[in-house]
Amino acid sequence: MQTKTNKLDLYSYIEENITDIDLSYRGGVIKVDLSKLFTDKSLEAISEAGEEAIAGSSQNYLGGGIAGRITTGRTFDLNLLTKSDYKKYLKFCDEIIKYHYNQNNGGGDDYMQDNVNCLEQNKRLPVSGY
Repeated sequence: MQTKTNKLDLYSYIEENITDIDLSYRGGVIKVDLSKLFTDKSLEAISEAGEEAIAGSSQNYLGGGIAGRITTGRTFDLNLLTKSDYKKYLKFCDEIIKYHYNQNNGGGDDYMQDNVNCLEQNKRLPVSGY
């Protein structure tokens, strides 16, 4: 069931549809149910593939007070989405990264949060320390 709005407020959509959240200065995970965002055609294809319309963000701890880049992930194959739903998914990815960043101030220790980290800086960090 698709959300019926002309201009979807993804930030609010994320807040209202979080299924799991576990964040700290060491990073963490946010999972969001996207079933109200996608069309019935995409949802049917996802369901027939035995998958769920769940996506979100994650962030690893690199060590030394530094949290890594915030990344996105999903539990479904992007090829199952209609073209319009794929575009919505890409916008969701941009917004979930911002949402994650705002929730934990970019992660890392106090020095990292106060003096180094900003969203643009976070996008340049490695995902993993390994």
